[in-house]
Amino acid sequence: MTSPTAQRTRAILSVAGGAMIIGLAPVGMRLSELGPQATAFWRFTFALPALALIVFLAKAQAPARSDVRLLAIAGACFALDMALWHAALGLTTVANATLFSNMTPVLAAAAGFIFFRERIGVAWLVGASIAVIGAGLMSWSRAQGGQGTFSGDLLGMASAVWYAAYLLLLRGVRERVSAPMAMFVTTAAAALVAAVATVMMGEPFVAPDMSAQGWLVLVVLGVFIHVGGQGLIAHGLGQLPITLSTVLLWMQPVAAAVFGWLLFNEGLGAAGVVGAVMILAGVYTVQRARI
Repeated sequence: MTSPTAQRTRAILSVAGGAMIIGLAPVGMRLSELGPQATAFWRFTFALPALALIVFLAKAQAPARSDVRLLAIAGACFALDMALWHAALGLTTVANATLFSNMTPVLAAAAGFIFFRERIGVAWLVGASIAVIGAGLMSWSRAQGGQGTFSGDLLGMASAVWYAAYLLLLRGVRERVSAPMAMFVTTAAAALVAAVATVMMGEPFVAPDMSAQGWLVLVVLGVFIHVGGQGLIAHGLGQLPITLSTVLLWMQPVAAAVFGWLLFNEGLGAAGVVGAVMILAGVYTVQRARI
């Protein structure tokens, strides 16, 4: 029988690993040959067959109707988060778009305290404060280089509200529904919302000169980044307090900054490096706390 400590450790690694994987999502967005909303649509659409297979192999039980409704709402929230985040990517840097959208932990922690009665102790406050300051340093380091715009950063911050709603709804339902089934329902709902957003924004679903590489990018976004990254997060989310699991998501902007530097030459600078280290230190402090 697995000990509670081992289960907690695996859940922490699951969320942290998922956060690092989805740190690649901005890279996929930059490489996509389609608009942001169409890219999100195909990301969700290509994820569905893989999720359906996982649900079948896992013999996951069908959720109750009330949980299906909650998961559908969660999926819609996630799609809105993606819509704003993708729009932000076109106006600011990879790191900034990911960074501001990941102000989610602060919002989610407050909601977790109110709705789930989850404790916010001194260690959480210290760790989260360190991470927030680090996030600010990373953002400031990019602004100093004239990279990014206020409107892009604002869209990234707005996406955090919808992402927090998605995580909170998913956290509540995960007590009764398996991670694969929860991911399948939320992704199906997200695909529908993304399709509507694509039409509303006037984006083509397929580019006239779409290359094989363009399709491959979309498949990777769906199967590897969405199913793999978000799937790991959904798995860990059902086993950890929301105040801890969401803070672990701050691994994403650090990973995104590294990928942005390696692939797009988006330099961090000394302040950015210090900020990244502070985020890691803050995450470490929070996960060490017995929340």
